[in-house]
Amino acid sequence: MKITVTVIKADVGGIGGHTRPSDGLLNAVKNLVKPQVRKDGKGLLIDSYIGYCGDDIHIVMTHTKGVNNSQVHGLAWRAFEAATRVAKSEGLYGAGQDLLKDSFSGNVKGMGPGVAEMTFDERPNEAFTIYAADKTEPGAFNYPFYRMFVDALSNTGLIVNQNLARGVRISVMDVEKGKVATLEMWQDKPTLEAALMYPGRYVISTVTTKDNQPILAASTDRLHNIAGTYVGKDDPICIVRTQKDFPATEEAGSAFNNPHLVAGNTRGSHHMPLMPVKINSPASINYAIPIVSALVFSMHNGILTGPIDGFGTEDWDYVRNVAMRRAVAIRSQGFVHPATLVPDELEYGVGYKARMSVLWSRMRPIPGSLQNTKHGQKQNSGNKQGNRPQQGNRPQQGNRPQQGNRPQQGNRPQQGQQRPQGQRPPQHGQRPQGQRSGQKPQQGQHPQQKQQSKPQTVPSTEKTIKPSTEVKVKKPRAPRKKKTETVATIKPTESTISTTETPKTETSTSS
Repeated sequence: MKITVTVIKADVGGIGGHTRPSDGLLNAVKNLVKPQVRKDGKGLLIDSYIGYCGDDIHIVMTHTKGVNNSQVHGLAWRAFEAATRVAKSEGLYGAGQDLLKDSFSGNVKGMGPGVAEMTFDERPNEAFTIYAADKTEPGAFNYPFYRMFVDALSNTGLIVNQNLARGVRISVMDVEKGKVATLEMWQDKPTLEAALMYPGRYVISTVTTKDNQPILAASTDRLHNIAGTYVGKDDPICIVRTQKDFPATEEAGSAFNNPHLVAGNTRGSHHMPLMPVKINSPASINYAIPIVSALVFSMHNGILTGPIDGFGTEDWDYVRNVAMRRAVAIRSQGFVHPATLVPDELEYGVGYKARMSVLWSRMRPIPGSLQNTKHGQKQNSGNKQGNRPQQGNRPQQGNRPQQGNRPQQGNRPQQGQQRPQGQRPPQHGQRPQGQRSGQKPQQGQHPQQKQQSKPQTVPSTEKTIKPSTEVKVKKPRAPRKKKTETVATIKPTESTISTTETPKTETSTSS
């Protein structure tokens, strides 16, 4: 027989704050739901259970209508509306808080209340546990789910149970983008672990066996994504089938015995440990530590037996003490991250942005920082080696002269400098004085025709330049220079003319 188990929860009001619903609210819900349970099979539901965790009321319903049924969802919506009217009449805090739409549209998903449901062939002794949490978000279940279905150190059933040892299929939802991916264990284990690093965005929504038997279904709605602003934490709820081919009830429950840090707490803006509590426990006013309760059911032909309190035994008192010590430790850190959430995850982000706007209005650029450089403009880093020259300055290559300074050619005097007496430049087409036919002009004496600025070199030390005897240089006579500095004199010594000494030779002969 195919049975659908549907669990829908909502926060529609609390006594004196976000504590617990009043008895009037619970009775309003029961008065609408219970009449739909009929033993003759003519009712909408086969069975139901109504309870609460913190300030959230949850309605457990069994039926044969399948998932996303408008009649079943509509019944829960009308029940929460009736409770909201009572909450307003009693002056309860947050009356109708989770009912984010004005009218029912056929499915409560995306309207505020959290939903977890699955359809399956009922086993002869069907067992499942419902975990209901308050003051936290859907990603709070990621770590316990990982321990149930992936971590053999936490669940030895993953080794000894042949069905679980083959691995399961885990659906991960991106709650910000509204997309889902199915990952196969064990080949996708690293990918799953990467996704679960960010429980504020990636949330486990369903788990099935390799032969498509449903094991787990969890609520995934983010209220701030629906309302556009903070209206309370999402307070997830889930169904986990147990025993036989699935995790044992104890294996599933023990996944919550290490109170891990989750997002939530007062104003939904802190990290605090998830503390297991007894069924129908109010939220604590000690900074509203996130809580989770376990409702353990048996079912036959859709009729429920139970629940028993999964976290009600004495051993869980020790776990609660561990959670409380961790809560005190991290709350002692005050507002400093990671005690508080990152700015993008703060549920009261509007107030935080208002504070930060004051800070940013007083921010000024740091002189010389990269922030002062316009987009596309490179920062001037000086003339360090390896930096490109600034625009307009070409790099020097070798002894290449700077732009604007032309090399001196021959013995041409500088601008403003007088030509030495007794020496006239050769006319165009006239061989310089004292130059024999076929002899190259001496340095310092050249025709008017343009020559290359590159100085001439002497190939061998054995060749000397024979000076012209017809050159007459009148006083003042240049002082005698050292032999190493003289290149062309009337009686030169036999030495090599260095190309690097040419400028000195020109200066001495023209002085």
